[in-house]
Amino acid sequence: MWKDLTEPWKIAFSQAWQAYVEGSIPIGATLFDENGNCLGQARNGRNLQNVKNPWIRHAENTLLWETELPAEQLKSIRSATLYTTMEPCPMCMGTCVMGNIRHLRYAARDPYCGAVHFKDTDPYIESKHLDYTLAGGEQEFVQTALQSIHELRNGGDGGKVLADFERLLPGAVTAARALQEKVQGFAQEKAPMEKVYDAICAYFG
Repeated sequence: MWKDLTEPWKIAFSQAWQAYVEGSIPIGATLFDENGNCLGQARNGRNLQNVKNPWIRHAENTLLWETELPAEQLKSIRSATLYTTMEPCPMCMGTCVMGNIRHLRYAARDPYCGAVHFKDTDPYIESKHLDYTLAGGEQEFVQTALQSIHELRNGGDGGKVLADFERLLPGAVTAARALQEKVQGFAQEKAPMEKVYDAICAYFG
């Protein structure tokens, strides 16, 4: 439930929800230093208007491009932790690696284009000894359901992405189909993510 989430996850999921409300892919991210201070937050902007190249406005990519860090914090970026609601794609994985992000937590696996596997299969990336960890459980269920609702909203039956999600977490896709209209209503009334998160959680387990 929402009340059980830590602050970084609340921020990341709130950003994901804002992306959904704006019509983009519901993925959010935030960066916290080792002392628990929030350094920045961002969301996917794939369907935003009047922005430069929306195709690459992924949450993690945007977060690392737009977060302004003082010199002393930039030097200690390796001790910071990036939280993202969805496993980074190849582009965002590369941005995190080359941006010296050594600690990353992702709520859900992305069977369509997730790229965390590179940390164990690419010699250069493997040499970085990255601490990139899946949260899974309830958080993965909520993110997968929310993103499945987005796929249903934009593609009718959802296409290949939804099929991949269904093979991985069929219960989350079932929840997405059941909650599609309700979540869209939440978006129209601009309800807080807390309400959306707990509504999806009711289907978890």
